Amino acid sequence: LKMIYRPQTLVFVRHAESLWNAAARKGRGELKKAPPELMGIPDHLTRLSEAGKEQAAKTGKALSEIFGSFDTVYYSPWKRTTETAQIIVDQFTDAEREKMKKRLFRNIFIVEQNFGDLDIGVGDPGAVEKAYEDFYKARERIGKFWTRPPNGECWWDVCMRTHTFLDIIFKPNRHKEKILVVLHGISMQTTRYHLERMNEVELVENYQEDKIKNCGTAHYEWNPTLGELGRYELRFWNRVFY
Repeated sequence: LKMIYRPQTLVFVRHAESLWNAAARKGRGELKKAPPELMGIPDHLTRLSEAGKEQAAKTGKALSEIFGSFDTVYYSPWKRTTETAQIIVDQFTDAEREKMKKRLFRNIFIVEQNFGDLDIGVGDPGAVEKAYEDFYKARERIGKFWTRPPNGECWWDVCMRTHTFLDIIFKPNRHKEKILVVLHGISMQTTRYHLERMNEVELVENYQEDKIKNCGTAHYEWNPTLGELGRYELRFWNRVFY
């Protein structure tokens, strides 16, 4: 019988509310005028808002109560995910926190989709708004999953990265572990693509029907009785604790 190495518990958390999330509730592309204090700040350096810090703290407390300590924690190295992961880990007991900080790893494969020239924080708002219009027209023809922003990534590209991330944790040294992952909306959604074996249309439809909230949390458990060799069973998706 083939040996399948899998972590037992996977918990994914989208980052808490960032300053951009607070300024542009409907997304960067619909922001007509960028706040001056955020201009010149690239997406990967955007920090959490005060409300976001509170969301992360409440999420950390809930995760501590539900799951206890995690064996390994991974987080995207972008500023808002780094801050979210640090705040979450700080809510655990002293012993749990010290244990988890020894197994707290940055991982570049779970960063957010690179929007390239559509990053309004570092470009002229008028030019970026025009670029968004062209991008949306192309997306109508090509599809959300496949359309790549200029000098950026499409969902397909992000799927390649999240597949590589899963390859990293599906190793003998992570077998039966309880793992926490702090990441971004698209990287979290494309991870679901692999774990639940969705097709591209299902993935996009699911995302549009239930967009991942700030600190939206997903929980999977490995079930060896599912399928021929076992599969992950979704326990909850996009749950918030604030």
